Order: sequence, then structure tokens, then C-alpha cells
Amino acid sequence: MIGSILRKTLQGSPIARFISILVSFAVFFLLSSTVYLLSHRNPSLISILPPIGEPGTVIVLQGKHFGQRASDGWVEIAGNRISGNAYISWNDSTIMLTLPETVKDGLVYVSRGRFRSNPLMYANKKNIPITRRGTQTPDMPVIQAISQDRIEIGKVLTLRGKNFGLTRGNSRVLFTWNADSQAILAVNQKKDSMVPCSEQDFDYEFWSDQEVRIRVPDGASTGSLVLETERGISNSQEITIISKPGTKEYTSPRTYAISLQVDITDIQASAANILYLRLPIPKTTTWQRDIELTASKPMPYMDNYRGTILHQLENIKSGQTERISHTFVLTGYGVSTKIQSQLVKPFSDTRSPLYLVYTAADPLVPSSHQDIILKAAELVSTEKNPYKRAKAIYTWLTDSFEYKESEKADQPVLDALTHKSGSAYDMAILFSALARAAGIPAVPVAGILVDAERNSRVHWWAEFYLENFGWIPVDPALAVGKPYPIVQENPKEWYFGNMDGQRIAFSRGWTEQSAMSPNSRIVFRPRSWAFQQIWEESGGNLRSYASLWRDPIVTGVY
Repeated sequence: MIGSILRKTLQGSPIARFISILVSFAVFFLLSSTVYLLSHRNPSLISILPPIGEPGTVIVLQGKHFGQRASDGWVEIAGNRISGNAYISWNDSTIMLTLPETVKDGLVYVSRGRFRSNPLMYANKKNIPITRRGTQTPDMPVIQAISQDRIEIGKVLTLRGKNFGLTRGNSRVLFTWNADSQAILAVNQKKDSMVPCSEQDFDYEFWSDQEVRIRVPDGASTGSLVLETERGISNSQEITIISKPGTKEYTSPRTYAISLQVDITDIQASAANILYLRLPIPKTTTWQRDIELTASKPMPYMDNYRGTILHQLENIKSGQTERISHTFVLTGYGVSTKIQSQLVKPFSDTRSPLYLVYTAADPLVPSSHQDIILKAAELVSTEKNPYKRAKAIYTWLTDSFEYKESEKADQPVLDALTHKSGSAYDMAILFSALARAAGIPAVPVAGILVDAERNSRVHWWAEFYLENFGWIPVDPALAVGKPYPIVQENPKEWYFGNMDGQRIAFSRGWTEQSAMSPNSRIVFRPRSWAFQQIWEESGGNLRSYASLWRDPIVTGVY
């Protein structure tokens, strides 16, 4: 009865037929949406068994809406995505996997596309402090609370507890490092994949026995933080890094063995003389780690004096020859960044030491020179976004500059600005100066490039800093294919924000050094592989000598 009435109504009324079509589409859409939502629900993580383990342990994640196979999603532990070969089995409610060698304490998530589960905590057995018997137990550092567990890169975090030490000394605060787990496995890394707060970035603000204030360092990732003293490593605390305007990865690790050598010859001297030599030490950064001095001849006077190995040669004799040599082993990483420029905000913390120091002029970076200020203002115009400002400066350098080696070692970098031509040194210093003048923290970097045949040459590049993110590399010289052609498909685009791992850095910015004696004679080596105020210092009855500083030699790549 009802069906016949509906048929007659539909046959006799076009409006009724139109309404019925709309209703049909609405029902279809509702059903489709329901099916989609049911099949794409947020994963829900209920348990981790066991909740405490160590590398090689098989753990089971239980919950729902994981998907039917490993290709449907992924597991993330302490900010690191677990690679596909670690999964033993995967279904909608259970995931079984083997913990990789690089696993750290941290939050565990299950993700499916843009859907992410609630977090649960996993603890690495190796990082749990072992209660020691005897008098040492009360001395172990203990973190009892942190001021917040969600925080941005560069913001102040307060740790409260006990046994931190009255002064910092060599103590450190370390965070989970956001390196690619496969990159760490590739070099069989001996040390924990954690990144310490940086002295150069002014991350340590206050230290006492019961309270420490630090800034979250560049390279930190969601996961654990610990406090390390000479007495041991504290319990871990979990922290989530938020509000990042992009991502940064450390990839393509290479382990280098490098040799440094200085020869002192043609000595003319009499009794009561002295010669100091300061050999640069490779710089520890988030992308250059595990630096070890494996050989030193002769033994140094000080093995780390303001970033150099200090040698003191006393009462050397006329006609004598001295050779100073050192060998280092280190691991270098490439850097890859992806920035969502619309998420980058103007600097808010302009009173932080990092901002104040790295936007100010120094003996290396002439950012307060009137020509630099005017050029920076011209390039950035009315742009407020720091990332876009840095890109405008970089684009001007790579589009307008002619690469040209400097004719004189002491040639002023401002000459390059006038003539729009210069070397990698000039381009790195000018980028840093213009960025600082535009209110963007920046540092030039000095070191060497290493090619596929282990040949090396002195090189310079730069980094700039974004609030809530950290340091971003730029290499204007390689962007224009100098000092030698490179293999990147689009080098101008790639070398703004990315860096290959074929380099070793000895300096990041200028380091003030002072002479040992007010009457000594100082030797400065401009445009060299380190930004160093003093390389040689002589005094007393050392009348003359000749020095040959060899550029660093790569003796092995692994």
C-alpha cells in the first residue's frame, strides 16, 4: 500500500523525484562516512608488555585500531620511528616487535597515517639507576621534578632534586637526540644517542645542588632527559618537544680519522725562551659527535684550552726541529631540515644570551658596519618572518655573487660586499653578518670538505637559528658549485637548510683568546680552517723560527 503510494507520488511529481535523489545521496554519504570513520579510528594503546626492557627484547603492544599489517602504520619510541624489519607480527589489536639497539626511554605511540594513539611509557633497563650499597648511594643525582613536561626548543626548563653538585664542573644535562635510528646503527655507535645542553649556545643558566635551570638544546627530541655527574647518571624524566615549525634529521654518518701536524724549523734562540702552539680541536655539535683524541705527540701542556690543544715548548735551541702531531677520530652526520615557513614566528625571546650574542658584531662578523646594516635592510625589506629573511639573504648571495678566491689572506670581507664577489669564506661571513643585522642569530663555520677520494680542502659555511627549532645550515659557496662541483640536483635550493656529511668543523663562530704574557709575540692565521685569535705565541729569547701548519689530512673514512 505505502509502496504504491510512493511510486505514484514519484511518477507524478518531479519535485518528489528530486527530493528522493537528494535523500539517497545523503544516506550514501552518511553510510560512507560511517564506514570511513570506523575503519580510520585513532589507534588506542592499552598496554606494553614488558614495560621495562633493553635492546633485543621482544615487546608486545596491545590495544585497538592498529590496522591489519605493519604497512598500515608504525611504532614510535622516544621520538624515533621503529624500522620495518623490527616488527615480528602486526594485527588490529596486537603488535609484536624487537627493540632495536638504539632504543631509549620514552613515550610509545602507534600511528596510522595522520591518526596517532595515546602515549604509554617504556623504560630502558640500562638507563634505570642501580641502587648501590655503601657510601656512594646517597651521592647519586636524583631528579625529583621538572617544571614542565611539554616545552619548546630553547626554552628554560627547571630540574629539582638532590645531589646535582654545588657547581656544574663537567656535569651535563642530556636529552634524547632526534637522529635517525638507522643512521646511529650504521656507525655502531658506542655512546648513548643523547644530546647534551650546549655551553656555546648558553643552555646552562643556573646550577646548584638541588636545582638546575637549562634551556632545551638544539637537536633535542621527545623522550628522556637525564642529569650526569661524576658520581653517575640520574633517573630519567620524560619530556615532549612541542611547537616545532618543522623537522630536522641527522643522516648519512661517516667516521673520520684525521691528522693535524705543525713543523717548527729554522729556530734561532738562546736560553730562557718559550713557544706556545694552539692546535684547534674538532668542534662538538649535534651533527659532529664522539670526538676522540687517539694520538698526541708530544704530550700537550693542556689537552683542551679554550677549544685548542695547547703545547708549550720551553728553551728550544737554535737549529732544533720540532714536530707537533695529533690524530682524531669522530663521527659526522648530514643534516636535513624541512621548515613550514608559515609556522615560523618572529623572535620573542630577544633577551636570551644566544640571541644577544649571535646577533651582535664580533671581530669576525662585522654585522654592525653601516654597509652591512643598509644591505640587510634592503634585502629583507618589510618581511618579518626570520626564515624568509634568511632565505632572502641567501638568495641574494647565491644569485648575485661571483665566486672568486681572495687574492690576499687578510683581505677585508667588506671588499667582497662592495665587489659582489668572494670566496667561500667571504660568503659565509657575509651571510652571518647580514643575518645578524637582520635580527637573526647566525654563526660562520670553519673546517674542511672531504671528497670521495679522501682529499680535503679548507672550507667555510654558516648556520642560522630559528626560535623553537634550533640551528639550520647554509652553504652559499657549494650552492653555486664552488670550490668544486657537487652532485646535488638543485644545489641552490638544497644547501639552504641541508648539509652533507662530507665535512669536519673546527670552529663555530669567533672565540676570544688571550695571550699568556702581555709581552709575547702573537701569530694569527687569517682565512684558515679555524676561527682562532691566536695560533702561535712566542716570548723570551726566541729570536726567530719558521712554522708550517699543514691543513688537516683525512687518513681514514669508515
